Amino acid sequence: MEEIINIVRDGQDKTAIWIGSDDFGIPKHLMQGEKQHGVISDGKTLKEWYWDGLCAIDGERYVYFEPCKLRSIYELSTSCRSDALKIVRNTAFALKRMKKDFLDLITGVLPLFRIWIYGDTDVLILPPDLGDVFAIMRTEERKEAEVNRIIQSTAEKPFLLITEMAELLYYAATGRFPFASDTVRGSGYKEVPVSIYAKLPEKTEGLINFIFHAKSREMRDIMGNRDGGENLDWFLRCSEGLEWPLADMTEEERDKNIERAESSEEYSAFFRTREKINKRNAFWRVKGTIIIVSVIVVLSVGGFLFNYIKHLLEPPLTKDLEPEEIIEAFYEAQSNCEPESLSTALKGCSAPQEMEVTNLFVSTRTRMAYENFDPLINANEWVEEGMPAVPESSTIYGVVLNDITETGENTYLADSTWYTPYPYDESEAVQATLTSIPVYVYDIEQSFTFTWNDRGWWNITDTEITDSEFLRTEIVSTYALERQI
Repeated sequence: MEEIINIVRDGQDKTAIWIGSDDFGIPKHLMQGEKQHGVISDGKTLKEWYWDGLCAIDGERYVYFEPCKLRSIYELSTSCRSDALKIVRNTAFALKRMKKDFLDLITGVLPLFRIWIYGDTDVLILPPDLGDVFAIMRTEERKEAEVNRIIQSTAEKPFLLITEMAELLYYAATGRFPFASDTVRGSGYKEVPVSIYAKLPEKTEGLINFIFHAKSREMRDIMGNRDGGENLDWFLRCSEGLEWPLADMTEEERDKNIERAESSEEYSAFFRTREKINKRNAFWRVKGTIIIVSVIVVLSVGGFLFNYIKHLLEPPLTKDLEPEEIIEAFYEAQSNCEPESLSTALKGCSAPQEMEVTNLFVSTRTRMAYENFDPLINANEWVEEGMPAVPESSTIYGVVLNDITETGENTYLADSTWYTPYPYDESEAVQATLTSIPVYVYDIEQSFTFTWNDRGWWNITDTEITDSEFLRTEIVSTYALERQI
């Protein structure tokens, strides 16, 4: 079905945009009052644009208006590809000058169904009231693609319009939106390199990459105290004078280019890494339900265990520590499987390993209560001792901190080696034997952002796993240990 059609309404020629299936009526409150106007931007001036009305044709709902040459924003990757930089800059020019009530950025981005290519390179931004009609009548799948899948959750909200402009450029070059894939979204929002699909000048590609991966401090420096629209002034300055040497394509040519790129070894290697990280992150997420069940088991052991657990969970006094010392204490808590100590310095965020640590804490302490045997072996201490044999049924877990690098103002990157009793990818699994257990070893990079609070100490206000690599499996010998039950 064509999304843009020409119709005759009351004897006059009109252009119409498909909104959605006319399965139900439009709420009356959206049709009351004075219509809001959209804007047409040529990058230098703005012109008001008005729509005439809504109509139903063959069970489909359309909005119609004065005849014009109109194209979908998705043609950035085909018939408008050579002019994509100009079109995106014209979009930024319009949004920069719009008031907050016009943008209505509940999600921080402007839904793609409000952006249309007008004429050759001008841009039409639909008004908020018409945008509301689109939002109601779009299918959930379309709304997911045109709103949710262009939100980069690692970016701060006032920075998201800048991110959206970079995403449109990325889409024009590749035919794909950078964060649409579940694997990309689930593995830290690291997109497929644009170079796999197309060759862009270094400065152009560099701006896109910077926007996607700017640190919180860099975002705040750009944003200041301004809102999302005002921040686009920075994008317009930085994108001025960039080269964009990409040619127009037909849809068939674009799809063939996508197929070529995504059948390459470079693409496959990229996704092998991202899928591992995504599986590991998913592993941490699903542990939540297991933890709930495990906690019930622990509580059923009896009240005598409560005081013992409470004693184990006493947090370290991080208020007197500097950021690097807090990171060291953070990993020490992880190695000891102390959930409360792990989160003692966190403020407004959660650690990605928190669920994993909590689950291990519950399972090992439950065994301790039932079996009078502590199965947890701190991996950091175990490595320092030369990786000796351990009692059978032991759980070796923990972190060896290799290096902490200050990457910016109050931001740090920790490089560490993690030892876990289970693989984060089932393909890495090794079967335990009667006399040995496997320990899975990963190289992990984790970022930390600190904020000095008004009460006089540092808090971790953001932390995420930025990279993960499976290194090897250690096969650890075990021995029988006599213990009284």
